Amino acid sequence: MVSAGTATEPAVASRRRPRVLILSYEDISVDPRVMKQVRLLTPQYEVTTCGPGPQPHPDVVHVELDAETVRPRGRVGHLLDDIAREREWFSWTYRHGELVQQTAERLEGRSFDAAIANDAGTVGVANRIVGARRVHADLHEFFPGLPVADNASGRRQVRYWKWLTRVHAAKARSSTTVGWEIAKRYREFGLNPGVVTNAPPYRELDVAPTSRPIRIVHSGNPFRERGLAEIMRAVAAVPAEMTLDLYLTHNGTADRAYLVDLAESLGQRISIHEPVSQAVLVETLHQYDVGIHVLPPTSENNALALPNKFFDFVQARLAVVVGPSAEMARLVRERGLGVVTGSFEESAIVDALDSLTVDQVDAFKSASDSAAVELAAETQVAVWDEAIRSIVGSEPDDRSRRRSVRRRGAAR
Repeated sequence: MVSAGTATEPAVASRRRPRVLILSYEDISVDPRVMKQVRLLTPQYEVTTCGPGPQPHPDVVHVELDAETVRPRGRVGHLLDDIAREREWFSWTYRHGELVQQTAERLEGRSFDAAIANDAGTVGVANRIVGARRVHADLHEFFPGLPVADNASGRRQVRYWKWLTRVHAAKARSSTTVGWEIAKRYREFGLNPGVVTNAPPYRELDVAPTSRPIRIVHSGNPFRERGLAEIMRAVAAVPAEMTLDLYLTHNGTADRAYLVDLAESLGQRISIHEPVSQAVLVETLHQYDVGIHVLPPTSENNALALPNKFFDFVQARLAVVVGPSAEMARLVRERGLGVVTGSFEESAIVDALDSLTVDQVDAFKSASDSAAVELAAETQVAVWDEAIRSIVGSEPDDRSRRRSVRRRGAAR
């Protein structure tokens, strides 16, 4: 489906604004990171968004992809897919991916001056459509370090992610990712990314006095590997008077049910709530005193994580308690935002929480207030602005400056 926004063509074609494609294989309208790109670029450029889900902004042209479609492949097609998977013909696998094929087909005949390709799976087809020298790759995770099953299929998946990174993402003109440690790891694959953290927009909030008992909060997905059970048991066991409220999504229904049962067994200190929207999340967190996220390093990606909830805590003017994860621990220590636990174990979380006093939490909250401007989205997104300005102001590459997409299939 193609839907046109309210943006109109300038009267003089030669003075038109540059055309920018924002491509994602997630629903852009509910992806805070990609929506930042949309809001940043729409006032300056003629923006086309492409991805599953509805039109994310009234002033863009949206080309909708159907994530549910699986086109018939036939017996021969399925046989070739099986052979390609077993022999690791990654180029074949990528070209015949449903969303990759839809992207090439539905953008046929359109032309763009620049593109932001979100995540490793979109960069190859963006390179094909726009020309790699006009693509900025924004990588939301460290893809070679994503968690996979410890079997032959999982190891093959890791090799596929590494292939996508080296063969496609490394060809893009520029790139960004979500944290400095992940950026360092990507250099091993031929990239030199800048960093745009997953910070929310700046909020003008006061620093509320710390309550008694101290109120702790966490928000996010309920997946077991995220260590929420250890946090819950730690708060229930800590000698100091504290409470813990968790705003958990319904992703991972069985995991959420497990945590609800655990909360009931631990008593009144622990409460689980329905998730709240991004629009009101920071204000909801502002009711509390301490944001906690002790994320066990169950994968390389988790070990390197610098997630949006960390910055939500800062904008909410909370003290922050994290595990010894490299990125989060560094920022907590550098900025004096809170406490880093000695390990990811329940006993270490108990020790860290029990060390907190009301006066300390007040000081940590003030430190979050001091850091809120610099750690807000408005400061971070300037990196994307500079990247796109560099691309649209550059000389044409050898495949022509604004070439139309030809019906030649997806990227190789």
